[in-house]
Amino acid sequence: MRRSRRTVLGEDRANDLESAREAALALLERTRRTRADLRRRLREKGYADATVGTVLDRLAQVGLIDDAEYARAWLAGRWGRRMAGWRRLEADLRRRGIAAEDVATARAALEREQGGADEVAGARRAIAQADRRYASLEPRVRRQRLYALLARRGYDSDTIERALKPARDLD
Repeated sequence: MRRSRRTVLGEDRANDLESAREAALALLERTRRTRADLRRRLREKGYADATVGTVLDRLAQVGLIDDAEYARAWLAGRWGRRMAGWRRLEADLRRRGIAAEDVATARAALEREQGGADEVAGARRAIAQADRRYASLEPRVRRQRLYALLARRGYDSDTIERALKPARDLD
């Protein structure tokens, strides 16, 4: 069976390590990327899985791809500015293709850098933002709505309970 010249050229390109490396470097020039994102983009460009894997391994060896560092920088950019709990931020990173170990490493590094992150304070800021909307509700309904709001934003139940306690109860 004869194969067309185009098919042969496509196979050559799919296995061309140098071309795949250049394509990956061009993608990394624009912005920091995760390993999963680069893998997807290179596969879309027609490179073979083995070629992509080899290129990504080499880029990781020289430090151009580091998912844990990407996750740490991403978390640092969002923690404190975005009213979201760790669970939500970690889920966002996992959707980006970051492994759970890298997310945990990034969180630990960020907490060391910032001297510990106060998730309760972030939850209280979210409550303060929503307080006017729920001020006219009866206390039980108000608490339920605030609890649901914080849960949607990724705060765990212990953090939510502490954030919903009045300041006088914490002394």
